[in-house]
Amino acid sequence: MARALGGSGRGAARQAAFWDGQILLPVMLLVVAGALAVYSATVHGPGGGAALFWRHLAALLVGALAAATLAYVPLRGLEDLSPLFYGAAMLLLLTVLFAGEAASGARRWLAIGPLRLQPSEPAKVATILLLAHYLARKRCDLRRIGSLAGALALIALPALLVMQQPDLGTALAFSAVGLVMLIWAGLPGWILILLASPLVTAGLASLKFLIPGPPSVRVIAWVPYVLCAAFLLRRARRSWYLILLFVLLQTAIAIEAPRIWEGLEPYQQARVSAFLYPERDPAGSGYQVIQSQIAIGSGGWLGAGFRKGSQKALAFLPRQHTDFIYSVVGEEFGFVGAATILLLYAVLIFRGAVLARESRGRFGSLVAIGVTTLIFYHTAVNIAMTLGLAPVTGLPLPFLSFGGSFLVTSLGAVGLLIGVGARRREQ
Repeated sequence: MARALGGSGRGAARQAAFWDGQILLPVMLLVVAGALAVYSATVHGPGGGAALFWRHLAALLVGALAAATLAYVPLRGLEDLSPLFYGAAMLLLLTVLFAGEAASGARRWLAIGPLRLQPSEPAKVATILLLAHYLARKRCDLRRIGSLAGALALIALPALLVMQQPDLGTALAFSAVGLVMLIWAGLPGWILILLASPLVTAGLASLKFLIPGPPSVRVIAWVPYVLCAAFLLRRARRSWYLILLFVLLQTAIAIEAPRIWEGLEPYQQARVSAFLYPERDPAGSGYQVIQSQIAIGSGGWLGAGFRKGSQKALAFLPRQHTDFIYSVVGEEFGFVGAATILLLYAVLIFRGAVLARESRGRFGSLVAIGVTTLIFYHTAVNIAMTLGLAPVTGLPLPFLSFGGSFLVTSLGAVGLLIGVGARRREQ
């Protein structure tokens, strides 16, 4: 810790370096906007009360402390402690499967006295830290099967545990962040094609269950992708045997796609169907998407005004203080307010990518790109969901959604980003 703070002269310079305006200013403005939106959605929402708002402020305080702590911990200390953080996170994920609170057929929360913890949230940061530590090692070469298998195992373990809760949206967050970190660490393009192809083929092959049309056309929707991928593999000078094995594997996955679709939980199937055709069930699975679009559209250019959103006040807008908080912003502050929120996220994400590129230390660079990807993933998926451009996944919006484990984790992740930025000149 003393090294992180430095001596008298250098200490002042380093301390000043922690105040990165391109990180702190967007986050602070987003936090303020989130507090206003939560206040409007809870205190002045249907059945309003101040309890949820005060809980949100308490989570903000805890998150600020977490951010300050992680910002000042030396990167070497974080790297050394990353296996401990990861192990504790996996233990909590296992515990929640057996002793977690059951709600709507899912177990995602642990009750510790008056506190409730969602272990999947701190597990995201723990996975970023350990994966960065693993990939930063000199002997880690992702072109070798052993190194690649180890990295994939670190990503797959929390993702599979979260899938058992079940929570598909959060499980995919581990995969998205892990994949970007692997690419940043130098994953060869042809290996990326092999890793991504099963999911892409399964998704394309499943379109035949979702999109009306002639069966022959729907069944072969995945064929152009497989042919293009095979061509790219050949361009990468992969052997014909590998390409043949690749095509056979994709064909088997396409054939098994019906079982993949049938293996989803009913609510997950309903969310995908509602995303594609919300108008088919406007009072059921499509209700959330339709009401969110109405709320955002009704805001116009400048919005209805703070605390004056009719969709929110009449309880038409579901989960308005959590998953659909962006709809509250759009309804009450209009296009200008919603666009400003997007701009703040863009500044933060761009700054994170710059810090990842500028960091001389491999561990710090990987942590920065992992945190930046995590923020981008949650932001993109949540806002696309509220606009009807993606299925409803239940993912909250960073710094805006009602607080708790996710808000504390998001602010803690920003603390890591600040710490990497302050030490980006260190090897």
